[in-house]
Amino acid sequence: MGVWAHGNFDNDTALDWLDDITGQLLDEIAEVMESPELLEADELDADLVPCRIELLCAMAEKGMPPRWPDVQMLAQWKQIFLQAWDGSIDELEPSPDYKRERRATLVATFDRMLALAHLADDESEVEED
Repeated sequence: MGVWAHGNFDNDTALDWLDDITGQLLDEIAEVMESPELLEADELDADLVPCRIELLCAMAEKGMPPRWPDVQMLAQWKQIFLQAWDGSIDELEPSPDYKRERRATLVATFDRMLALAHLADDESEVEED
């Protein structure tokens, strides 16, 4: 086992575990994106997908980025999610303020993920040079 410092994630075992966890979160998101009806505003995954993304972003911002899918795929996820949400939210008769603010939060969540994935791409290109 490789250990390089005293931090909780400063060893191979911890990083392998982290890779498993982040991979699981990404796999769960990818699976749901194959069935957009699961992303309608009253469905469980409409709440859980943004939570999964939030966790992945928090880890990435702490220096533990996941192995993001291709940025184009992530942009497609955003489009799929927002299309399902936009097409179903009115059926729940939310207040205009909630609808506007929730959508802004969803867009910000996906944009944060996209920015972090772009950053990871940029860093990996620098490492290859």
